[in-house]
Parts: sequence; C-alpha cells; structure tokens
Amino acid sequence: MFRYIPFRESLYSDEIGSYISFGIKVFDSSGKEIASVSDVSADEAFVTALCKKCTLYRLQPIHLLDVIEDNL
Repeated sequence: MFRYIPFRESLYSDEIGSYISFGIKVFDSSGKEIASVSDVSADEAFVTALCKKCTLYRLQPIHLLDVIEDNL
C-alpha cells in the first residue's frame, strides 16, 4: 500500500515571480519516500483531496502523473 502526502513549496517563475505551490510525495508501506511530484497546483485543498483519493483507491505510483494530468 502507498500513502500520498501533499507538501508545500516556495517556487519562482520568471513570468509570475515567487509563489507557493503544493506537490505530492509517495511513501511505501515501510515509510520510505519512493516518488515525488513538484508544483502540482497552488490549490492546497485540491492537492490534499487528490492525495486522499490516491491513497484510498490504492493507486500504483506509476500512474500518478496520469492521474494528476487527468484531474487538472
């Protein structure tokens, strides 16, 4: 089983300057981080809800990028 956890990050873009975004980290059943996707969305509630769904439905990490893309 995998756990999907949102994380906050401060980023910079030449177009918009500094901004806060949220990414997703994936942990295996032993608590080891096995994957991370940065800058998913600036909407914390969206990223948190997506993490909960991915954990609940036991998403395999190989599909995470597709799920993120489909939900944006």
